[in-house]
Amino acid sequence: MSCLHLSPLFLVLVFLVSQPTGAQQLPTEPEDNYLVHEDVNIITGLYTREYSLLQDGRVDYKTARQLIISEYNEYWNSVVTTLEFPLFYWVDTDHDGEFSMYVDRQGDGLPSDIVPYTPLSSPPIP
Repeated sequence: MSCLHLSPLFLVLVFLVSQPTGAQQLPTEPEDNYLVHEDVNIITGLYTREYSLLQDGRVDYKTARQLIISEYNEYWNSVVTTLEFPLFYWVDTDHDGEFSMYVDRQGDGLPSDIVPYTPLSSPPIP
């Protein structure tokens, strides 16, 4: 009969990895009266909205929705159709200018599906 010994480091890593890391700490998207700026970027295919949760004019929450259709109206203003829920979220919880980024990979707006965004590492340039 073998005995399994688990190191304390392994137990800490398992505990950290198994904890939910979704958007439990991510505030819900604010109403329009918190809106500071919005932008349609045809090149990136994203419609971004920037909010001030404290309503002090400082941006501390952002969303980006994927564009589906982009066209111009009779006044040459951009008119867009987007997905219902944001694809990306950014939040600056302690108002220090450092944003945490989240992604909704399912695109359904469920908090359990919104997870911290982890960029793929790129190989070093020789």
